[in-house]
Amino acid sequence: MFGLLALALAVSPVHFQAGTGWHVRSQPAHACPGVSASRCVESWGSASTVRYRDCPDCVPPHRTLGSLPANGILIQLSNARERPARAPLGRWPVRIRRKDLIAGGGEGIPRHVGYGEWFVRSHGVEHYLWVWFGRSHPTRQQLARANAELRRAR
Repeated sequence: MFGLLALALAVSPVHFQAGTGWHVRSQPAHACPGVSASRCVESWGSASTVRYRDCPDCVPPHRTLGSLPANGILIQLSNARERPARAPLGRWPVRIRRKDLIAGGGEGIPRHVGYGEWFVRSHGVEHYLWVWFGRSHPTRQQLARANAELRRAR
């Protein structure tokens, strides 16, 4: 007979490899809130150009966004395995493009902050990605920098 651990799902913790000027955080994988590890397991991580000031899975991270300068970037990523899977199949990592972003705030997001979110399943892992920029229309340099950091994430 299988023990409970044999029924649990597993996911590797989010791990950003800090490039120059990035602050990174990650948390170990754990059961998703309100369900058992046999149903859903997740890990959250972030990479930001300012010190991260919120809980690991706060979306949006109000205090960090409040300190985000115009040239700032914040990437927040959750990797999860869930039964049944919810995210649509797609390529990972995604490419952050200006046309996929929302300019100028949203619920709980300052007006000057542009952002995007993606929910993609690749190789059995569901990736929930949020990216915020310190201006409503990020520069090419900000987009390139965010994409480079995301490509380094594991």
